[in-house]
Amino acid sequence: MGVLAEVYEKLNTCGKCGFCHGACKTYKNDGAEFLVARGRVQLIKALADGKVEADDDYEDAVNSCLLCGECAVACPSGVRGHELVLAARRDLKLRHGVKPFLKSVALKSLAKPGVLKFGFGFLAGTGKSVLKKVDALQFVRGIDIYTMPAAKVPFSKQVPEIITVPNPKKKVAFFVGCFMNHAFVSSAHSIVKVLTKNDCEVIVPKDQVCCGLPQYVYGDFEQAKVQMTKIINTFSKYDYVITGCASCASMLKKEVIELFHGDASMLPKAEAFTKKCYEFSEFVVNELDIADKLQNETPVSVTLHDPCHMVRYNSLTAEPRSLLKSVPRLNFVEMFEANRCCGAAGLVMAFYHEMSEKITAQKAQNIMNTGADIVATSCPACMLKINSGLRLKGSNVEVKHVADVLAAALN
Repeated sequence: MGVLAEVYEKLNTCGKCGFCHGACKTYKNDGAEFLVARGRVQLIKALADGKVEADDDYEDAVNSCLLCGECAVACPSGVRGHELVLAARRDLKLRHGVKPFLKSVALKSLAKPGVLKFGFGFLAGTGKSVLKKVDALQFVRGIDIYTMPAAKVPFSKQVPEIITVPNPKKKVAFFVGCFMNHAFVSSAHSIVKVLTKNDCEVIVPKDQVCCGLPQYVYGDFEQAKVQMTKIINTFSKYDYVITGCASCASMLKKEVIELFHGDASMLPKAEAFTKKCYEFSEFVVNELDIADKLQNETPVSVTLHDPCHMVRYNSLTAEPRSLLKSVPRLNFVEMFEANRCCGAAGLVMAFYHEMSEKITAQKAQNIMNTGADIVATSCPACMLKINSGLRLKGSNVEVKHVADVLAAALN
């Protein structure tokens, strides 16, 4: 049975009411029917019925989806449009592989730690100095290359495999994730500081690989399985596995079950593994007692951006807010549409950058309207995209991980 045949009945549940139009950011930017869940679902159904071809226009409709999940929240019929788009992408992968070629290269590169290390190392070294000689290259596809963090040495190589503390109360394995390992290294150090200051021994396994989410969302289940199998084998021995990336958390806690659906040998291991996995703020709120240790002499105003994988995939919205509000002299300001997509959406920001920039510009404006000094979030990709959006608007609002704000308040 083909992928679309498996979801065919779900395709038929769309009542064509159009409630998704008010929720979909891609539709709001363009107004084209193929850029909203209703249109995408009808296109996918038409392909399943043999009425259209899987041509470039069809692929654009499917691949430009942010997978933010907002359409599912708005749908009165319970249609989960983003999940049907995932099925369509899987179908495309099985038909002719991942297109275009550069996207295929990007996904293969993410699966190879050595390639990532070389790429970010080059950017941290001579890469930026070369780019800065060409003024027109500061913003590349909406990303501020000049301010983009890049580490010559990945975080996992900067720290020992076991970071000890006297009389540890918990032993925690840290799944770093690609972007935090190679770009937002300071945020990874902040996570370690918060954990160690709260009597946690931190283990940073050296043979970490990408969680497989980028490959998974473009239908390459085979490669994603290779990566997740290695992760499960490496991390299952630990009682707690935490990550500071909302997207990685979603893969480790949720998508891994769908990935190994029907695999009798791996599914039980995956199910047991998910029970050990925590997103950073989730772990701190549920497992640690941190409030009494926080100090802050300088008043600061902070707002919060909810990554899509936090709010609609993992239902984690109260936890980061609770942590930020526990910091003394921190004025928390709620942002308008805090839970709306920032436009990053993985490789969407690279291959549909004009659409992505418009979405990011609105998010940046919402942040600026709060008057906050800092916008905190829980996703390195969101941090990158929001920082670029703010810089394009000439704003000096600082973009920080939730862990950065907490670490700064710990002696």
